[in-house]
Amino acid sequence: MEPMSTVLNPFVWDRPLDDPSKIVGMEAFANQVALTLKGQTNVALFGPRDTGKTTFTNQLALELAKSHGDGAPPFDVVKVNLQRVVSIPGFIGCVHDAMISHPVKGLRRAAQRQIGALEKEIGFDIKVIKGSVRSAAVNPAQDAETLHAQLVALRSLSEHLVVVFDEFQRLRHCPGDPLAIIRSALMSSGSNHVSLLFTGSIRNALKMMLEDSHQPIFGEAAQMQLPAISAIDFLEYLDFQFDETGRPADDDALNYLLSATGAHPRSTQQLAWECWAGTPAGKRVTLETVIDAHDRLVRTIERSEFASVLNVLMSGDEAEANEVRALQLLADRGGDTITSRPVAKRYGFSSHSRVRPALVRLQGRGLVDERDGSWYIVDPLFGEWLRRASPLADRPAPPDL
Repeated sequence: MEPMSTVLNPFVWDRPLDDPSKIVGMEAFANQVALTLKGQTNVALFGPRDTGKTTFTNQLALELAKSHGDGAPPFDVVKVNLQRVVSIPGFIGCVHDAMISHPVKGLRRAAQRQIGALEKEIGFDIKVIKGSVRSAAVNPAQDAETLHAQLVALRSLSEHLVVVFDEFQRLRHCPGDPLAIIRSALMSSGSNHVSLLFTGSIRNALKMMLEDSHQPIFGEAAQMQLPAISAIDFLEYLDFQFDETGRPADDDALNYLLSATGAHPRSTQQLAWECWAGTPAGKRVTLETVIDAHDRLVRTIERSEFASVLNVLMSGDEAEANEVRALQLLADRGGDTITSRPVAKRYGFSSHSRVRPALVRLQGRGLVDERDGSWYIVDPLFGEWLRRASPLADRPAPPDL
């Protein structure tokens, strides 16, 4: 008797996706960005946190690896994660990690050879810069020279190369003029075979780095917005995944799931995971299943980073109190009434003109964003948690089951 095969939960929400079969609705955009990069135009990609930028770069790497004709051969990709960079040595460490841990063996070995040659040239081990023990004789100018030499070595890894700087806006707080180093090493003579993709979750910060004429990379990238995944694409994906793993979903359950999450990539996958886990094999995912799972997830916000940030803001000054008011207004009423004087007064603003600056600060925190002139809370589970606790929110009747 053959052993029964194990069916795994197909929904992934706690990390970026790299399986093409699980990436939803980004094929056309990946093709557009790939052709732009292959045409030697750098790209700056905006998108709020947890909406799929890193997952998109995984799909983009697959698209870049294709040939798109005689003038657009396959390109290799190196991804440098800048999420926690606060110094030039930290930047050096991130580039080092991206090179020596590249998933393609040929590029990884080429990177190791380049780093070995660079270390002989500069006379010390780059890993020392990353660690806590380093020579006091190494000064900031030497760090800058090391980073420049490292980026020049990086560009030699491939004849057709895209370098992805993920969370690029973090460099605005990095001393030592890292943008000038990037420009010199990767955007000047000898780097015509290299294109750059800058991704950022804080739109205003990234735009300032690109649109300020005093910045070294002023005007050097086409700006693009990560598109929202269409509801129908997500609906078909969810329907297929539930059905293929022996837990078919009712139409009203799928529609409620997408409505509750606004097709937000992470939250939709998370709620689908919860529904799948709560449904026995061979049984159907029903509307009641989704409502219960959604309720459980919303209640977990009480112990999340969102609640911690909210508590900090509520203990702050008047500007931070306005951020809390703006969050509550968005959660209760959406983003179409922010200029209403009566609404602003109802939520405690001294003037309706204080609402937009509060939203811009929240955007800098990655909690809200603006699309097509309308503001919204990025994570729909956080927004629902705020709405449920609000004394000013309208309370719709619960759906019939």
